[in-house]
Amino acid sequence: MQLIPDSIDFTAYMDEPEQHNVRPASDWVEDTIEMFYPTSEAVAHPTMLWTKTKDKVQFRPGEVSIWAGVNGHGKSMFLSQVILDLCSQGAQTMVASFEMRPVQQMNRMSRQGGAERQPSQDWLRRFGKWTDGRLWIYDHVGAVEWRKLIAVMRYAIKHFGIKQFVIDSLMKCVKGEDDYNAQKDFVNELCSFAQAHGVHVHLVHHVRKGESEHKAPGKFDIKGAGAITDQVDNVFIVWRNKKAEAENNGDATCVVACEKQRNGEFEGKFLFWFDVESQQYLESTEARPFRYNVA
Repeated sequence: MQLIPDSIDFTAYMDEPEQHNVRPASDWVEDTIEMFYPTSEAVAHPTMLWTKTKDKVQFRPGEVSIWAGVNGHGKSMFLSQVILDLCSQGAQTMVASFEMRPVQQMNRMSRQGGAERQPSQDWLRRFGKWTDGRLWIYDHVGAVEWRKLIAVMRYAIKHFGIKQFVIDSLMKCVKGEDDYNAQKDFVNELCSFAQAHGVHVHLVHHVRKGESEHKAPGKFDIKGAGAITDQVDNVFIVWRNKKAEAENNGDATCVVACEKQRNGEFEGKFLFWFDVESQQYLESTEARPFRYNVA
């Protein structure tokens, strides 16, 4: 489903009223007990569905995750597969990609979901129906004023019950790479928004140009204000190992580093092997592309 900006008046969603949220600490006792002793009815937070990741990373409500990497190193491609995982877990997800038309996004996810270069027309139609109630796309390419974007997100929560938001990318929402105050304000507002509405926001961003793209960057290489990584809850760095691709020596062709997870216990690296035909990231050299169940 598409959100078409010119057909909706978002004025009523531009401002959020202040709320008084001072409560006694004991209000959270039962929730605290639930964290220590989860019941069988406890709702699991969405995660990435690779075996090596699903017990180590969660996309909890009220949090913001940064997905950063060198331009052309596959951060948006990797996140596309994560979106399919979110949808598979029943997490209503909205994608706001300001660098790619909706049909291009669907083409990419269809290849990943169908696990092949050219899925059949029957499968593509079934995939389209499967996305209903799971996936929404904000139909806008190019720069956007970030306050307008947050208004759209408020609208999406109210009308579609969105729980996971993907914004690609920060630089399309803030004018000027050196406007650190604007970047800080935008990320701060995203953090407040996620906490107020109990949703998770995934924000794509770039890293500074290093001495060589053959050296994996870290969170201190992320462009812009240092407050960006300070404010967000999770930081993921996606790095493409071009040397391994060129030499075809069996080494991992993609490294995803979880460099910050404020409310989780894991920080470390995951190795993946990129499959060109399906555009999926595989978790071992023996793994084969997985076709998502869209029946």
